[in-house]
Amino acid sequence: MPKKKLAGMKTEAEEARWFEDNQDRLLKLFEKAGKEGALRVGGKSVGITLSTKTETVQRPPSQKVMLRIPTGDVDRARRLAADKGIGYQTYIKMLLRAGLDRDEKLPRRA
Repeated sequence: MPKKKLAGMKTEAEEARWFEDNQDRLLKLFEKAGKEGALRVGGKSVGITLSTKTETVQRPPSQKVMLRIPTGDVDRARRLAADKGIGYQTYIKMLLRAGLDRDEKLPRRA
């Protein structure tokens, strides 16, 4: 998987400088997100969103869904999530998002 760069940064050195220059601001934002319960582990769009204009923490909208999943699959998800040190529901959401992203990139069949 290629390393993602911070938007607008051409080199790792520029990116490192930006993080160094903004470390106090970032620490305050992460502390605030932690207090609000908005820190998450996961893939893109699962975690917190930091608004650069308002410096606020925004949570992505979510909706509760009930699914019937075979017991064996839930057990596997729990085991694999534990190996990664994350919750099984977070792991299932990561798998769902990865599958949706992958299928979106596939050419449409007529």
